[in-house]
Amino acid sequence: MSLENIRYYLCVTCLVLGSSGLPAGIIGWGITELIPLDRKNMDMLYLTIYVIIVIFGLRIYIPRMRGKT
Repeated sequence: MSLENIRYYLCVTCLVLGSSGLPAGIIGWGITELIPLDRKNMDMLYLTIYVIIVIFGLRIYIPRMRGKT
């Protein structure tokens, strides 16, 4: 793996990790408005939504952002 590929994957991963928090919070807030949850379950809900958004983001943006960073 070349240094250019390492830089590319690092940049895209940081981009996806950084930009996934707000949508996860908004979706989690909407779900907790519909279904009342205690603190432990609410934390697990936010973490699960965040991980799902990150996985989909990496699957979409790794091939799409090639040559743009």
